[in-house]
Amino acid sequence: MSSNTEEKNVRNTHEDRMGTNVYSADDNKSMHKSLNGEFILYQILLERILSGQQQLKSNEQSLLKYFQPDEKSDKEIMTEFDQAYHPTKAIHWYTRESCIYKILNKALRTQNTEEIVPFGPFIKDLNMQLSQEHKEFTKQQQSSTIQVYRGQFISKDEMNRLKSGQGQLISTNSFLSTSTNRNKALEFALSKPPPNDELTTVLLEIDVDLRALSKPYADIKNLSAFKEEEEILFMIACVFRIDKVNYNEETKLWMAKFILCSENDPDMKKFTENLTKQLKGQNHLISIGNSLVDMQKFDDAQKHFENIFKNQQINDPIDYAYAHHGLAKVHEKKGNHQLAVENFDIALNYLSKSSAANDHPLFSQCYNHLGLIYSSHLQNSDKAFESFEKALNTNNESLAMTYSGLAKAHFLKKNYQISLEYLQKALDNSSNLSEALQAGTFIEMGKVYTAMNKQEKASEMFDKANQLQAKDLSPTHPDIGYTYTALGLMHSDHGNQHKALEFIEKAHQLQSETLPNNHPDLAETYQNFGDLYLKQASLDKALHFYKKKLEIQLKTLSSSHPSVIETYDIIGNVYLKKKDFKQASIYFHKSIDGQLETKKVGDLSLSKAFETLADIHLDQHNEVIDEKILDKALDYYLQSLQNQLETKFLEDYSLIDLYKIIAKIYYKKRYLDQSLLYYNRLLDCYLRKSPLNQINIDHTYKLIEKVYLKKHHFNQSLSYFNNRRRNLSENQFEHIDNIHFEKRHLDHSSNYFQDIVNKQLLRYPEKSANLNNIYYILANIYYEKQYFHHSLKYFLQLLKNQPENFSLENLYKAIATIYFQIEYWEESLIYFYKLIQYQIQSQTTERSAIDDTYELIGKIYLKFDYSLNELSKKKETLSRRNSQIDNYYLDQSLAYFQNLLRTRNKIYSFDEIHRIIANIYLKKQNFNQALFHCQTSLDNQLRHKPKGNISIAQLYFIMGDIHRRQGSSNYALKAYKKALHICQRVDSQNHGFIDSIQNRIRLVRTPAI
Repeated sequence: MSSNTEEKNVRNTHEDRMGTNVYSADDNKSMHKSLNGEFILYQILLERILSGQQQLKSNEQSLLKYFQPDEKSDKEIMTEFDQAYHPTKAIHWYTRESCIYKILNKALRTQNTEEIVPFGPFIKDLNMQLSQEHKEFTKQQQSSTIQVYRGQFISKDEMNRLKSGQGQLISTNSFLSTSTNRNKALEFALSKPPPNDELTTVLLEIDVDLRALSKPYADIKNLSAFKEEEEILFMIACVFRIDKVNYNEETKLWMAKFILCSENDPDMKKFTENLTKQLKGQNHLISIGNSLVDMQKFDDAQKHFENIFKNQQINDPIDYAYAHHGLAKVHEKKGNHQLAVENFDIALNYLSKSSAANDHPLFSQCYNHLGLIYSSHLQNSDKAFESFEKALNTNNESLAMTYSGLAKAHFLKKNYQISLEYLQKALDNSSNLSEALQAGTFIEMGKVYTAMNKQEKASEMFDKANQLQAKDLSPTHPDIGYTYTALGLMHSDHGNQHKALEFIEKAHQLQSETLPNNHPDLAETYQNFGDLYLKQASLDKALHFYKKKLEIQLKTLSSSHPSVIETYDIIGNVYLKKKDFKQASIYFHKSIDGQLETKKVGDLSLSKAFETLADIHLDQHNEVIDEKILDKALDYYLQSLQNQLETKFLEDYSLIDLYKIIAKIYYKKRYLDQSLLYYNRLLDCYLRKSPLNQINIDHTYKLIEKVYLKKHHFNQSLSYFNNRRRNLSENQFEHIDNIHFEKRHLDHSSNYFQDIVNKQLLRYPEKSANLNNIYYILANIYYEKQYFHHSLKYFLQLLKNQPENFSLENLYKAIATIYFQIEYWEESLIYFYKLIQYQIQSQTTERSAIDDTYELIGKIYLKFDYSLNELSKKKETLSRRNSQIDNYYLDQSLAYFQNLLRTRNKIYSFDEIHRIIANIYLKKQNFNQALFHCQTSLDNQLRHKPKGNISIAQLYFIMGDIHRRQGSSNYALKAYKKALHICQRVDSQNHGFIDSIQNRIRLVRTPAI
């Protein structure tokens, strides 16, 4: 084999898809008309290219500038092409092994119009050169017919289309290279197996009548870069008839026989007439976009229409209307329904402004689409009926479609009888439609009767549909699959799942043999299979088919398409039934990710998606206790709430279930402040609901009661907002409002529980154990409200009742802390020492808890007022008090704080510890030790602050009082004067302290007689 032949074979192996598109006359009059989209696209595209309409602007015609390749060799080839190309070398350049051939053929085979356009002049030159060669070629032939061959890989989808399209027209979407040597073509077809399961191998045999008027073809051997090879090259969009397709068991090849179709062929003429009628003078540039929609190339179609606007390729208002109508259909298919509505409205606006568009049929088409979108996707039946009414009042060439749309809108509202009436009107106005399309109306009637539980009438409608389809279509046409599907679903609704499965399998068999593997009909059939198996509780089989549906959807739709999201949810729910929470979570995550791409914050469906994921994690947590899983559940519930609060007030009644579950989870996690917050949110919803439901209110207070009773640590505040810093993202006024919300509910709670205790005191004595819970709740609520005397009252009463279910440690700490808050230092110390005693005796108390108690005791001893109070007591009073706080506890305190002097601590400074020890010695009436530690603290402070500060002034003042108590007037006077000097210098506005010092000085100078 020559090197040129090897290169050519390598080139052909890249062409995995043969690049053919069938035009079926049956499809054209059926509900599968869109299957002809690719055939139509290439006929229109070639016409525009050859007429010079489909090309770049003159300043963009450099291939190098347009494609900007990365490979050095590609840059060199494109530079050569830009500089040296001549129309007489068109075929040579096409057959040359280079990036030019690769890019052009790939663009043609993948319908990439953006990359086809730069080659417009080149394709036009190829057509011209082929036409010239064609004349010479036909003159030289001795026979009026020839046969050519081609062996190559072909996608199984294309093969199915060929089999089902026998007798129909077929066209190529790229140049078709063939050989007159059958053996060489067969050799190539057998040379290697298909590289993947999606491909098979076919040997094409093409009969060519040299007298037929067709697109050009010729022997290009003399012009080719491969001059040794006989090659008959056919122009893009050459049309053939599929004569016969069969599988050769001997060679294990598909054999397909084509016949080159003349432009005078009756079917070809009919196609041209139908296309002209279908386009009705519509701009062909717009028709290309519509064909891309038919081919389910939605992203390409969107880009095509947007480029029309961007590049200002149209001027006429009606063209603009058609272009926006096309773009609207793209958005409709992509699930962007609001954008679809906007573009249909723009199209209508262009039509309204154009005098030439008066009563244009596009009006009714737009209104029909709007009606379907509003009824089926936006759930706005009023707008739907309004749109259909407008369609009826325009020049409507598709009344049947309008009545069918009205029927569907009423069906969705379960107005079945009205739906039937409109379907009958659709039939009455369908005389201009094929029998195949009329069959579709009977199928819809059957579905309505199925919903009405009238199986006999439904079957009658499906039979009529079958009869019409049999008259108009081949027995293997995919339209018949719709009838099978409807029959299957009817049997399923009536509980006959076995019969239903039979019909769905018939539909699937027919579809798999006639439709491409990305067709939505197949996706719907897999959905039906899944639903049937789900009804039979065959979860694994259901999953298998739902996943096959998803696989098909993702071939043409984005992961954010509403239909894809729906499938994610379906699969997730099946996994939930299987208790496979991990897999369920994966698919619901995909669902949320898709929705977040397209939906606005605040969309209710987003909240539902978050709650579904939350429910999964909560169920999973209940199966396997795992705090991390519970945290995830909580996070998703909070995301749902945050999303809903974008459009709702905090007190919206629809939030009650969410508040309940969030509060419950926080309670479970022991985050009592946040649990209380959400129970208060719940209570707010009930309190604002009219009329009041006291049962709901009482039940919520029961839950609030549980939160307070769960509070085992007195110093754990339940005021969430009051005890946290304002978040940087949180509005200051919002933060204040939240604090007021909590205070308001503290008032509500105190009133509610106070009312309960008042009523219970009428039934029980004050010391009754039945009152302990309510005492504890009120004590905590009043403490949060800073009603310390009220709080103290209930804690003391609770202590008197000696409750078994409340911690003495917590009660002592509460009472001591409240006394501290109201500056009852002695009482506070009494209960702190009781707390210390309890903690030391308790086997379960951690050392850190004892340290915390001593920290609070230390704070009392550091109080300046406390020191003054101790020094003002008479000796007898001190002795009496020391009987209550005996020397044992004082010695324990001394030992603790003296130990702190020898160890590092982060709570007190060296000076503070000496002051604490000094005050303990004051309590023990050991004035010399008290003075020693005061002096030690003073000396240390003066080393750092030689000029003194208010703390040093206070220390001098205390030392003066101690000296005076000991009768050392001179030392006392000296200390007072130093205190006065410092205070007048550093805090001259502290008149109260200055007056106290001056008063002490007078007392020392003028002793009492």
